[in-house]
Amino acid sequence: MSTVEAQESPPDWLKLPVKLQHQFFEHAAAEAQRTRKLLLEQKEKLEEIRKQLSFKSIPRDDSWRNWRIAVVDGSDSPVMSERIGGRFGTYSAGYHIFRGMELVEEEYFSGYMTDDQVGNREASQKVLELLTTELEREAAIKCLEKGVDLVMIDGPFFGFRPRCRIVAEKDITVPRPRRGSDLVKRLVEMSQGLLDCGKAVGVVKRIETAAIDGWMILKTENRDLALSRNDKDILASFMKVGESFSYEKHFGSPDAFNYLSRLAWAFGRFYTTEGGRSMESIYRACRGDVERNIRREINCEPNQILRTTRYFVRCSYPAPPFAIEVKHGMEIEPLLAFCQATCNRATGLPLILDLIDQDIGIPRGFTREFVEEIEATLARDPDLDKFELETRFSSLNPQKQE
Repeated sequence: MSTVEAQESPPDWLKLPVKLQHQFFEHAAAEAQRTRKLLLEQKEKLEEIRKQLSFKSIPRDDSWRNWRIAVVDGSDSPVMSERIGGRFGTYSAGYHIFRGMELVEEEYFSGYMTDDQVGNREASQKVLELLTTELEREAAIKCLEKGVDLVMIDGPFFGFRPRCRIVAEKDITVPRPRRGSDLVKRLVEMSQGLLDCGKAVGVVKRIETAAIDGWMILKTENRDLALSRNDKDILASFMKVGESFSYEKHFGSPDAFNYLSRLAWAFGRFYTTEGGRSMESIYRACRGDVERNIRREINCEPNQILRTTRYFVRCSYPAPPFAIEVKHGMEIEPLLAFCQATCNRATGLPLILDLIDQDIGIPRGFTREFVEEIEATLARDPDLDKFELETRFSSLNPQKQE
């Protein structure tokens, strides 16, 4: 769709029946009132939390101008193509290599997956996510082999970990036959290699951690200062442009944010069902939860992956802060200076990350067209039954456009 067509297209709100439009106006008004009340109630809590946090100004450092910097990203089907005969997904990855801010090399890679139209749809979607991450890791390793000084990947090093157990026993046929557990094992090994090289950094945009809430609970032994808000949300209320925030400086160890986030989510369960349990005991139980989940999801020891630390940085306003994840002990100041100097004012992210994201994104609807191309190719084969083909490639739900 062109920009002009997008501007002329009516708002999605107007595509609903009039009665639904009015109902959703009422829902929006009700939610606005609920949010207003919540924000007013939390105002004093925020002031108390602000007193507990400290921020550091990002130093000026132009050493990055002489670096060869690689940025890697990947994308998969926003919607899998669901046909009577199977599920289909497409994915891509690529890298840009810059000398300072001059693009000197770029490359792109692609793949597809197909799965039987039986069983757990969530497992099929997870396989697609893991295959995309695998392609991203392969691209990042290629960049290291080219001798770059820094590799930026999109997301945490082990961000693929949740729900890996649902594909452990699954047979994957494309791009090559293997078990889901084998794919997960390879991803863990490649991600560990990137982490150990000391030249890789993960840019984390979608923040799910609630370590600040957990820290407040640990300090006060109650939820009086907990906001039930993620760290990005809380820090956006405090951080000024050109400031950074360190988990390790506040929490005492690089891996503590993992356990504190678990404490924020699980404290109520431990506290209400096991009244009288000490905070030390509850925190120890939360550590145990995190470590058991790692073993269950990716079948490796926690100390093999809990070796990262995170910093938040705010490069522009009103864009919120984002996090960068690095190996513990990595020199951070030149990296922070690079993020500040090269940020896209609209997103607050390093511009080079926005550029690769724009280039490799799989458009909505592309996977449908990809499957139609498969069907068209098979339709020219005289040995195949056309009725069977049409049946196999019919949409699973003809009322919904993919």
